[in-house]
Amino acid sequence: MDKLRNVSQIEYVENKPELRNAKLLYILMSVLLITDWVMPQYFGIHIAFDFTCTRIMNMILMVYFIYNRKAGNHFVRSMLDVQITPYMVLYMFVMIYTTVLRVNINTFFLNFLDILTFFMVYYGIRYVIGVRKAINWTVKIAWFLGIYGVIEYALGFSPMIRILKTLPAVAGEVYRSGQYRISGPCVHPIAYGILMLFLLAVICIDYDRDELYLLKHPILYLLLLINIFLSGSRSPLGLAFIETILIILASSKERRKKTIIALFALILICAVLELALIETSIGRYIMMQITSIIDEIFGTEYSVNFGANISLLNMSSDYRDYLPRIFTVEWLNPLVGKGANAQVGFEFDGVFIKSIDNFYVATYIRYAYPGLLTFVLIQIMAVYYMLKTGLKHKSGLSIGVAFALIVYFIELWWVDYLQTTKYMYILLAIYAAHYSNCFQNCDKIEKHLKKGIAC
Repeated sequence: MDKLRNVSQIEYVENKPELRNAKLLYILMSVLLITDWVMPQYFGIHIAFDFTCTRIMNMILMVYFIYNRKAGNHFVRSMLDVQITPYMVLYMFVMIYTTVLRVNINTFFLNFLDILTFFMVYYGIRYVIGVRKAINWTVKIAWFLGIYGVIEYALGFSPMIRILKTLPAVAGEVYRSGQYRISGPCVHPIAYGILMLFLLAVICIDYDRDELYLLKHPILYLLLLINIFLSGSRSPLGLAFIETILIILASSKERRKKTIIALFALILICAVLELALIETSIGRYIMMQITSIIDEIFGTEYSVNFGANISLLNMSSDYRDYLPRIFTVEWLNPLVGKGANAQVGFEFDGVFIKSIDNFYVATYIRYAYPGLLTFVLIQIMAVYYMLKTGLKHKSGLSIGVAFALIVYFIELWWVDYLQTTKYMYILLAIYAAHYSNCFQNCDKIEKHLKKGIAC
């Protein structure tokens, strides 16, 4: 591992003689990446704490780094290369003092383990697996989950929940208006819709040309959209359309024309199929999802014509409208949150609020304004660095990951994180590894010389 520190651009372990003695590390990092995408949070071992697959891999890798000190030291130093590390340090500082004042160790560990996983995945992708292979594996995982989602809907239940649920996590089979909603490896159908949003961005990355192309994997793109429909999640479906438009706009002129023509043809075919299936259960379900989004935006009630329980949908929307009023509650300390496991109730105008379906409000309750502001700072700076890199170096990968994070941060206004931050950190790791390998040295030289350098 002596030469690890000198490696700046690595694509495959087997092509680098200096890394051939790191096959164990390659295996461990590969398992971490795959399990982070695929394995559900409700599968693992519960011994006073939930040991999920990801956390077990964290422990194994920590043992590896402790045993192999050169690799461990290199891992620690690699954290300094990540652009958002200073902001994560601020966030963890808030977690530490909240943990001490609230005497709740979970407040620290739940966030620390997520961030530790991010740095491990970043290290693994940059130095061991390679960005190209990480993207290729993610595309294969998207195929697996897309096919699994269709099978799950056909079965009418979740095989993963029934077979793999070994932890006391809040996960169960969900129905809306009599229709089953698929959840894949996630704890809730909305979380699965969020996972699909992340995968949509990755499958549109053309790594060889560092461009975005919506039709890089056209059948897979359609399959993931179908999965979002089958999850019955309105907000991810609406955001999927926004993400699609953004990807088209960021594509090259030639590819943009091809994509628009193909999309018009696809829309026409889908419209004809929908007209043919309009009286079937699947046809009405598709129309219910589309009209539910229209109802949410314009305040109409078209979805009731296709079997939607409009009173239940309105109740869900009205309930969320009360959540921002929690910022005005005087008995919450604005500087010290309640901690990660805070169980608090609120009442406004006779409406009792127990479930906080808004990540930003929930973060305020848990970590007060310092925790909320530092996390929002991480969000802003991450997107800023990605867009800056994308525009400066014409990097489609950077822009694609930025789009995925933007729609994710918007989605968090309607839901709590639902154990989906790990997907965000995977995409952050892919971008960070790509930037470190391809653009970081050039930017450092340009900064030192105070003049433009062609990269």
